[in-house]
Amino acid sequence: MELNFTIFFYEQSIKAAIELLPYPVPRNYILYGDGKKNPSYDNLINEVVADNFDVAVGDITIVTNRTRFVDFTQPFIESGLVVVAPVKEAKSSPWSFLKPFTIEMWAVTGAFFLFVGAIVWILEHRFNHEFRGPPRRQLITIFWFSFSTMFFSHRENTVSSLGRLVLIIWLFVVLIINSSYTASLTSILTVQQLTSRIEGIDSLITSNEPIGVQDGTFARNYLVNELNISPHRIVPLRDEEHYLSALQLGPKAGGVAAIVDELPYIEVLLTNSNCKYRTVGQEFTRTGWGFAFQRDSPLAVDMSTAILQLSEEGELEKIHRKWLNYKHECSMQIQNSETSQLSLKSFWGLFLICGVTCFIALTVFFWRVFWQYQRLLPDTGEDERASEVTEASRSGRGLRAPSFKELVKIVDKREAEIKEILKQKSSNKLKSSQSGAGSSHSQHSEIS
Repeated sequence: MELNFTIFFYEQSIKAAIELLPYPVPRNYILYGDGKKNPSYDNLINEVVADNFDVAVGDITIVTNRTRFVDFTQPFIESGLVVVAPVKEAKSSPWSFLKPFTIEMWAVTGAFFLFVGAIVWILEHRFNHEFRGPPRRQLITIFWFSFSTMFFSHRENTVSSLGRLVLIIWLFVVLIINSSYTASLTSILTVQQLTSRIEGIDSLITSNEPIGVQDGTFARNYLVNELNISPHRIVPLRDEEHYLSALQLGPKAGGVAAIVDELPYIEVLLTNSNCKYRTVGQEFTRTGWGFAFQRDSPLAVDMSTAILQLSEEGELEKIHRKWLNYKHECSMQIQNSETSQLSLKSFWGLFLICGVTCFIALTVFFWRVFWQYQRLLPDTGEDERASEVTEASRSGRGLRAPSFKELVKIVDKREAEIKEILKQKSSNKLKSSQSGAGSSHSQHSEIS
């Protein structure tokens, strides 16, 4: 596909390189081909090998089998094979609001809302009357409190220090999640979403549909020899006009499903495609264009040095921007909506911090409950304990250990009630010790 842009591009590139050489290099350009059909680049290399040309200058891709016969310079432009396919605008989905997060992210986030709600209920149940009541009401409170934190609209106030600690950490996590969700959803809804039947070279290989390539280039041999694509699927195309026509017809009307060609050509092709076609997938080869000299030619080394100097000074980049820069309001590549989804990898640190905080708060809470349980145990159910002692002495069985039900009763008691019981217990102990001391003092007086 001998386009004017390539001629001007490599002509200006070789001119800039020759000007850096310490000696003059007279040159005479000879066009290769009949102007009707793209000549084979391999045949052009053979002409250099046969000493019919001193050097082959053009958009010649540096590939392994060619380096066996000629000496290439350093590449003056990076290239690679890409896939171009027709695209269409994706239909808006009523479930677009779910796209910002992956399924795993949604599941973990929902689970943490319920988990944190349950933790806060446990921590607040003994202190806060809003977290008490019949079981049905408490269950509703857990669900309401859990999901209302998503909008920071929870009406229940936290009273305990541990509950406030957990809530502060969780609200920070919710803030980050809400901000990320809003940004991702905005991006998904505002950026044009495009779809294509062909997603890249892998789907193109398995599709069994015709593939267009530039006539005379190494792309055909690469697809057939390296990727094992049937030669019958390869359709040689001459120029940009044939490219656009084949893509527009499509595989069912005698056209092609996609085109495989080098990136510099595709940049220019897409400029004139009115956003109907885009590259799909990634570059699946990494090559470059170079000038082919006869073997052991001293010019090959000197030109490579000059090209490296042009690259370091930024001159090659300027030439590239002038002739090959892709300028269009359309994006060159399809934006995959799945790549913009936020996964659990981005937030596992936040969930870890929240989980550790909840674990520490629960540990402190249950340690305090167990401590209170140990202090209250001798005074709870004294009549029952006395009857158990009598029954155990009669039957010869051991005394029953404190039941789990008693522990649950203590957990369910309000903190104020627990403190009042402990206060009464302490007061009773003080009175009993004082009365014991008084009786012993009176007995001592009588004896004396």
